[in-house]
Amino acid sequence: VAQLKAREREFNLKLVFALVEGNYLADVGVTIGNVAGKTLVQHVTDGPIFMARLPAGTYVVTARYNGNPQTRKVTLRGDRLHTEYLRWPGNPQVDFPGPADGRKGEPAQRPAAATAAVAPRQDVAPAGIAPGIAFISGGIGEGAQAQLLAREKEFNLKLVFTLVEGNYVSDVGVEVKDASGKTVISHVSEGPFFLARLPAGAYSLTAAYDGQNQTRKVTVVAGHLRTEYLRWKSNPQADTVLPPER
Repeated sequence: VAQLKAREREFNLKLVFALVEGNYLADVGVTIGNVAGKTLVQHVTDGPIFMARLPAGTYVVTARYNGNPQTRKVTLRGDRLHTEYLRWPGNPQVDFPGPADGRKGEPAQRPAAATAAVAPRQDVAPAGIAPGIAFISGGIGEGAQAQLLAREKEFNLKLVFTLVEGNYVSDVGVEVKDASGKTVISHVSEGPFFLARLPAGAYSLTAAYDGQNQTRKVTVVAGHLRTEYLRWKSNPQADTVLPPER
């Protein structure tokens, strides 16, 4: 996000995609045409922010997520950056909006099966420490998110990372220590979801985002998924936060 924000001066149109609940989206189809109906840009986003540089004038922007299109007419004036926020209602079959209190909770429904997606990153625990531990992270984009949720039964700990406003975050450093203080997992998440399978017992977990740490004591048991929501205050220098919905 910081890398994109640093380049904003090169563009005059920015689109930001999210659920109504605030969670960022990817895999959004974007079509931009002129008022005569000619398509000038057609793209599927790799993340929640899309920027373009276009000649001054009026354009029709259509963004499609999960089969639902939104259309906006925008007028661009020279180099001035015009920003549009596009939101969609959460779909319980593919989306995972966090609870309002920022703590524990589960979605009302889960997808029945995984959809095609980029495989989530999977790592192993440090050699010689607590064999049998496994974990994965990811969940950027509709398909990748569904793929992770479809595998929840394999794990007994789930972490979900967001800003206070609800927007998903990634690149979160995760460290899990057992009751003796040994580090059993050290990982940087590649998306807002982290799933782990741990032997039953008590653990201390630390999640670090943008230099800010959160620590939780958790007890996990076999065959039961424990979910922890970790939220951070937004940093205006690095985060793009959605304004209240108009």
